[in-house]
Amino acid sequence: MSLQNIKTIIILMYENRSFDHMLGHLSFENILPEADGLKEPLTNYENLYQGGSYLPFVMPTDRELDFDIPHEYTDIALQLARSTVNGKLSMSGFVEAYATFTKVTPNTQCDPMGFFSSKQVPITSFLARHFCVCDRWFSPLPSSTQPNRTMAFCGESSIYKTALQTISAKNNIFDWLDKAGIDWRVYHDGLSFFTLYPQLWKHVLGNRFKDNEFLFSDLKDGDAPQVIIVEPTYHDGPHIGSDHPNDNHAPLAIGWGEEFLRRTYEAAIANPTIWAETLMVVYYDEHGGFYDHVPPPAINTSIATEPPHVFDTLGLRVPALLISPWVEPGKVCHEIFDHTSVLQFLAEKFTPGTPYSSEVAARSRSGEAIASISKALSNVSTPSAPPPPAGAINVHSALGQTIVTAPDSDMGRAFEQAARAIMDQEPQATKAKYPELYQWKAAVDTARTPGV
Repeated sequence: MSLQNIKTIIILMYENRSFDHMLGHLSFENILPEADGLKEPLTNYENLYQGGSYLPFVMPTDRELDFDIPHEYTDIALQLARSTVNGKLSMSGFVEAYATFTKVTPNTQCDPMGFFSSKQVPITSFLARHFCVCDRWFSPLPSSTQPNRTMAFCGESSIYKTALQTISAKNNIFDWLDKAGIDWRVYHDGLSFFTLYPQLWKHVLGNRFKDNEFLFSDLKDGDAPQVIIVEPTYHDGPHIGSDHPNDNHAPLAIGWGEEFLRRTYEAAIANPTIWAETLMVVYYDEHGGFYDHVPPPAINTSIATEPPHVFDTLGLRVPALLISPWVEPGKVCHEIFDHTSVLQFLAEKFTPGTPYSSEVAARSRSGEAIASISKALSNVSTPSAPPPPAGAINVHSALGQTIVTAPDSDMGRAFEQAARAIMDQEPQATKAKYPELYQWKAAVDTARTPGV
C-alpha cells in the first residue's frame, strides 16, 4: 500500500491481557472463524496441575479479580512449559504459575484460564469485526510491563524484568520523532508511564503532553499531529478522588478499558477528513499471565545487563487491532508482529530507507522475521466509519483503595517512586502539568502514617 495514504497515526497500548483472553471469542463464537482464537473442544487447551484438569472458560461476569495474574519472566517460563524432551512449548503451565504465585489452591475455573465473550468486550469485539485483527502479534520479550514498554517505545531495553531503578530511554520514540521533524503529541488520562524514565521528563512536562480530555476536540477541530500516543490511567499509578484506572491491568474489571477505547475511537472518527487518513493501532504491552494457546516464535534478544540476559523467544501473544479506512473490514492478518513493528512502520513512513534503529532492523531480519504493520494495510479505502456501540458498560469497583494501601507490586512501587521523584526534582513544572499529584501525595502520606 502507499504510505502516503496515512497522515495521522494513533497509538494506544493497554496493559496485561492475552489474545485468547480478549479475542479468543472471535473464533469460539464464529464471529471471525479465520482468527486463531479458541475453538471447541476446549479440552485441546488443557492445563494440568496436581492431578487436576483446567480448561479455558467464558468469564461469567466482568468483575474485579481476586489477584493480579503472575507475569514476571520467571512466571512466564512456567507458563510456556517447555518440554525437557523435545524443547517445544506446550503452553500448559498457566495454572501452575498462578497457584505458585498466589499460594492458593485454584478452583476449576481459575482466573488465568478465563476469556471474555463478545458481549463482555463490546467495543473490542466491534472494532475487530469492522477493521483488522492481528492474530500473530507478540510482546517483544517473555517478561513484564517495563521491559516490553521500553521495547515498544525505544526498540531495545536495558532491563529484562520490573525495575525500581532508573530506566534508560535510549533511542526513545520522542527524540527520534523530533530528529525526523515529525509533529507528535501524547494525550494522557492520568500520570504518564513515561514518568518512569527521568530522561523523558523534558517531554512529560512539556507542551506536547496534553490531558486526554483534549483529544476529541483537537481532532474534531482538525488539530491532528502526525503521531499521537494515547495513554490510559494506569492501575499501578497514583490515583486520587474519582479517578479510576482504565488500562485493563488485572485485577481490574475490563469495562473501564472498554469505555476508554470507545472514547478514543470516537475521537479518531470525529473529523471525517482526518479519519480518511488515519491509522489507529490498539495493542497490549504483554499478556499479563492470562492463557494463550499459541507458542511464541523463537528469536534471541540479549539484554545488556551484567552479565547479559538472553531471551530465546518472543513474549506471548497479545490482542492487537489496526483501525483505519485503509484496512480490509473484517480482515485477519497472520503476519508475525511485535511492538517494534510499529517502529518499523514509522521509519518506513517518515525516514524511508533509514531504519528506526539497528536493533529494530535486526529484528526484522531475524529467523522468524518480525514484519512492519504496513503488511496489514490495504490500497483500497473504506472511508465511512461505523459508529461504536452506544450501550452502557456497567462496572463495579471500590474507590480510594490505592490511597489507603501501599502498592504490593514492584510496578506499583516504581510508579509511586517516579511520582515522588518528579515532584521533588521538578516541582513547578510538575505542579503545572499534574496538580493532582500533590493532593495524592498529601492523602497518601496521611493515610499511611501510623496512628493517623
